[in-house]
Amino acid sequence: MRKKTYSILLLLLPWFVTVLAQSRSISGKVLDEKGSPVPFASVKLKSGNAATVADANGDFTIRVPDKSILQISALGFSPRETVADGGNIQVQLSRDATNLSEVVVTGAFGIRRSQRNTAFSSQVISSENLNITPQINLADALSGKIAGVQFRSQSGAKLNSQTAPRIRGGLSLSGDLAPLYVVDGTIVNDVTINGLAFARSTTSLSFGGAYDIDPDIVESVTVLKGANATALFGDRAKGGAIIVTTKKSKPGTNSFDVSQGTTIDKVYRLPKLQNRYAGGAVGQLIQYHYKTGDPVEWKALDGKFFHDFTDDSSWGPEMDGQEYVPWYSWVPGTKYTGTTSKLVAQPNNARNFFYTGVTNNTSVSLARSGDNFATRISYTNQSVRGIIPGTSSLRNTLSSSTSFTLNPIFSAGFNVNYTSQIIDGEFDDSYANQSSGNFTQWGHRDLDIKILKELRNLRTPTGTLASWNWYHNPDGYSASNPNSFFTGNYWYNFYSYFGNKIAHTTRNRVYGNVYLSADIAPGLKLKATLRKDLLGANIENISTSLLQSSASQTSRGLAAYVTGQFFHSETNYELLATYTKSVLRDFDVNLLAGGNVYQVSERFNGANTVNGLIIPNYYAINNSKAQPNVANYRGDQAVNSVFGSGDIEFRKFLSASFSLRKDWSSTLPAGSNSLVYPSAGVSFIASEFTGNIAPWLSFGKVFASWGKKPISLDIYQNNIAYTLNANQWNGNTLLTVPDNVPDPNLKGSLIVSYEAGLELRLIKNRLGFNITYYNETAKNQPVQIAVDPVSGFTGKSINAATVSRQGIELAVDAKLISGKDLNWTLTKTFGYLIKNPVTRIIEGQSSLLLAAGSSGTRYARAFQVLDKDWGQLRGGGLTKNSSGQPLVDPNTGLYVTGDGNYNWGSVVPKITGGLQSLLTYKNFIFNASIGYQFGGRFFSLSESWGAFSGDLDYTAAVNNKGKNVRDAVSAGGGVHVVGVSSADGKTPVDTYVDAATYFQQFYYGKIAAPYVHKLSYVKLREVSLGYVLPVKNWGLLKDKIKAATVSVVARNPWLIYSDAKNYDPSEISGVQGEDGQLPSVRSFGFNVKFSF
Repeated sequence: MRKKTYSILLLLLPWFVTVLAQSRSISGKVLDEKGSPVPFASVKLKSGNAATVADANGDFTIRVPDKSILQISALGFSPRETVADGGNIQVQLSRDATNLSEVVVTGAFGIRRSQRNTAFSSQVISSENLNITPQINLADALSGKIAGVQFRSQSGAKLNSQTAPRIRGGLSLSGDLAPLYVVDGTIVNDVTINGLAFARSTTSLSFGGAYDIDPDIVESVTVLKGANATALFGDRAKGGAIIVTTKKSKPGTNSFDVSQGTTIDKVYRLPKLQNRYAGGAVGQLIQYHYKTGDPVEWKALDGKFFHDFTDDSSWGPEMDGQEYVPWYSWVPGTKYTGTTSKLVAQPNNARNFFYTGVTNNTSVSLARSGDNFATRISYTNQSVRGIIPGTSSLRNTLSSSTSFTLNPIFSAGFNVNYTSQIIDGEFDDSYANQSSGNFTQWGHRDLDIKILKELRNLRTPTGTLASWNWYHNPDGYSASNPNSFFTGNYWYNFYSYFGNKIAHTTRNRVYGNVYLSADIAPGLKLKATLRKDLLGANIENISTSLLQSSASQTSRGLAAYVTGQFFHSETNYELLATYTKSVLRDFDVNLLAGGNVYQVSERFNGANTVNGLIIPNYYAINNSKAQPNVANYRGDQAVNSVFGSGDIEFRKFLSASFSLRKDWSSTLPAGSNSLVYPSAGVSFIASEFTGNIAPWLSFGKVFASWGKKPISLDIYQNNIAYTLNANQWNGNTLLTVPDNVPDPNLKGSLIVSYEAGLELRLIKNRLGFNITYYNETAKNQPVQIAVDPVSGFTGKSINAATVSRQGIELAVDAKLISGKDLNWTLTKTFGYLIKNPVTRIIEGQSSLLLAAGSSGTRYARAFQVLDKDWGQLRGGGLTKNSSGQPLVDPNTGLYVTGDGNYNWGSVVPKITGGLQSLLTYKNFIFNASIGYQFGGRFFSLSESWGAFSGDLDYTAAVNNKGKNVRDAVSAGGGVHVVGVSSADGKTPVDTYVDAATYFQQFYYGKIAAPYVHKLSYVKLREVSLGYVLPVKNWGLLKDKIKAATVSVVARNPWLIYSDAKNYDPSEISGVQGEDGQLPSVRSFGFNVKFSF
């Protein structure tokens, strides 16, 4: 039998040789007219079953008979046939404007796929729509352009602060889930250093991933939201993923680009302040009488009048130009000493305090390619002078993307990004900060900013810094203790403070990857990648000894020195195998399998002085008066992973996809440390069957998907971590046992996600809709419970809580006008959060604190409340009767204090979205982008104190009698109060209350209601007008300059609508609201770009 088999094979050998001679492996690349790759083009043998699909770079390999005809087609291009007559071919396709263009979705590990057959919600933003109006950072550039995402911006005054995207509301009981930023497959982590104790408060520094991504190098951004779309990322993408693909050199490229952008940054929105009453708590001027022992320079002021300097409110006398002695006239040795001035309002003193900022952004890039290589190198220099005195930022970014074709099988490449940044200045936006807190919460409305700036270095006879807020009034001066007058009570001269406050941060970050790829066989590729992210930061803060000696309330101005060094290292070893094949001409199969080893290490060393310095002006940790605070942290984590995914498409209309990932995490207990992340989905392209019956339907797809995402524990969350004390007892080192006992059975939570959607392209692709419904639940979230203190612990964490969310997302694009000279495109995004309830906390507990802010328990805080939407704003409301009328004490006219548990609703808006308009006419390009949100609540601590202090405009308003509310009630003044008697809840009360008493009752009564506002706004985020210069008409220069564009730009030019009249709701920094919000900033400037 064996001999017979050999004989048959021998006879068939010539036939096999003939077949192999006639068939050969053909490699090729599909390009467009400009030489850019055409992704996912279909390549088929015209007369036969052989077929394949090009990859995301347009590359394909197919085995066909020699001299056969190949049919190449792609979305958005006219099909073409070519002869397979060589080992490598290039096929150039022409665009067809009437056809749908291919949209490429980038997922985990840099894998790219066609959006046409995806089964989950994704949104892709191209660089053309992202950078029309240049932005300082990527997150700001994305604001309003992604459906279902709330972009929580920060004031432009707060340099190095980043916009925080909140995708689909809240899902974690303990706070927001930040999205993962990924650049060319490499995760760029959002790193935060917590617990650095500064002179006034504890703070944290964030080195956000979005801030380290240069918008100039971005080619496209893909946003993935649910667990089904991000399963291959594991739990690191629990808050979604923002995936960035950077620009690469295109085939045949030899270019050099230069751009320069400059903007002038000015304060935009500030609270409306009153300009009728002067500073102090005394409603009339005070007469000064010279006495023995007073400074001799004060003799000239005998009998003159001054207003109260010691109180930092503005309940002082009415300003009508009367003569008075200002704060600076009491300091000897200046041209103002012993002089008087007119008491007049300074309506622009808050606005004029802030500087005019300048932002310069210079970028150069070089791109070249040859037969076997392609490289692009870019450099960006960004310098910012902030609007707060002494603040600045200097950032340099160097990026390189290079690929090599080593031979027909092997290719290699690397992507490297380096960022270096120096940040100077204090950006405190908490309660009573020395910038916005001087005006929006406290301050005198008669302060002359020009004189404050002029006298920033003014010293008193005792050597202290002069202040507008003296510790005692002049009539209380003591010759035996001159500092009882010559020190600040609550505040410094603002400029003096910033001149003696040093905050310096330097940081360096390098991230990227190096890879080796091999085409093993037609459709089969192996790729090995090493990814690295290194971040180092140095922090140094100084509060000078002069600040301490100049302050009466020592807690506000202790001399201090803070230093810290931080290092973060992240390494990923990655091996991928991908396989693409067309089977029987009806099935297109894409498979992926691989493994990943993830290792992260963090080191932090920090220290700060306590209770001042032993030796003044010597800034060192060992000069601390008390035992210094010292922190030394080390954290290490490792995760080993295997994963796989697959897509099977049948006849271009039906697709099924799946993915599976398994992790082994070092943060989980041994023996139960594995996590599995499955997902699956289907999509159906109905338009493949509607060509004749619905010719207006260019493309129609329905899809549905499901995914699970278990969440790992944080580093050392389930271990006993002892705190090493600096003090010793009898020479023995002391260790502190933590309050919480670990539970060996504790696990992370589990997110389950469902999505279903519809994607439509109508009227020859001129109108498009993408609508998605999502339903997600995060259950078994760890919650801390109390335990019997006899155990030696006070609490432990158990798996208990559940949060869910449901919503709808819609993205619409419309080509309203499409012509030779005139084109107009509108893009709209819309997200509606149907519900976002907390359905379980723990047995017997109905609420849990989420965020408190600076006000603590006095006003309003954010809570998780059982059976209510995520993040309820809760605090002291007005007590009302059954008809909704407020209860009023009939004797005082004041409101009755509530129980402090009034719910105003969620801190998350119900509706988010944006609208972008792009209009081109011949060489002109006009772009405008609007962002909006409706619903949600926030509490304004600044407004509460601004009303208490009498600074806000409505504290000096006119009542219904035509009298100022600050006039005496007996003279027709006072605030009009209407309600019902608290005695019986029904007798009407209609009375007037003294203004100061009325506005200060909310503090003393712990009533937050007047200062709770909706987060609703409509905002013009960016607008630009550009002109493409006609370089072809530039004579000798036309051969040197390929393209040139000039544009004028504006960022945040107009807050069109806001429910909160004094604040910009798009820039609320806290979960519960704002504590001392820095003013919003708008920028106007120009941008110039040349391509050579």
